[in-house]
Amino acid sequence: MTAKHVAPGSQRRVISAQNCVPALLGILISVAAHSASAAHSDTGWVIEQKSEERGRTVIRMTENSMVLTSKLMSAILTAPKFDAWFFNESTRKYVLMPHNDWMKRYAPGKKDMKGPFPGEKIAGYSTKKYTWQTKNRHKVMELWVTKELPLSAPLQEFVSSTIGIPQSIGMPLRMVSKFDDREPRIDMDTKSIKKTKIPKSAFELPKGFKKCKSEMELLLGGDDESGIDAFIK
Repeated sequence: MTAKHVAPGSQRRVISAQNCVPALLGILISVAAHSASAAHSDTGWVIEQKSEERGRTVIRMTENSMVLTSKLMSAILTAPKFDAWFFNESTRKYVLMPHNDWMKRYAPGKKDMKGPFPGEKIAGYSTKKYTWQTKNRHKVMELWVTKELPLSAPLQEFVSSTIGIPQSIGMPLRMVSKFDDREPRIDMDTKSIKKTKIPKSAFELPKGFKKCKSEMELLLGGDDESGIDAFIK
């Protein structure tokens, strides 16, 4: 089926903080502010993050939408449902993952967080630091967040719930896995944040893409289901 011009927010799925986000998500992850709307664009941010495992991720975000792009694939998420449209420029294919399915598959779990502790400037923004012990007794997570980048209410709730952190602590900018038996791993580190106008078309599924029958078809038509898992984790 050829993808028609669709609004990703009209249908419905980021990041285990323990395995890290965001990018995604994740941590994932991303930034939004109260937007000053224009005819064909909104005020938002372009955020560049790097991870030892996932490489470079670019996040474009406005008040109610975000696009995450990495070497594996891209994902579009829009309020209020935050369903995820994953698409691959190489294969010109896409797949939809409803937010409910997303959260069941990548539920972050509860954390016994300690902090805040004094942080440092990251990409020009002041931060606070939090830590928590994982189920792995050799592994502690460290998270730096900022309140200087205001998230809209829907995005704050989305980011918090997908990473599994309190809504009130702010926007994640860096996440590091610390081990007592080996070197630490940088799961997410924000390198730059630029405020700019982002066209509304950036949050639309590209035309001419074909819907996959299953997730395993998204990457090179292979039989490996790990593509989206790797993107999320």
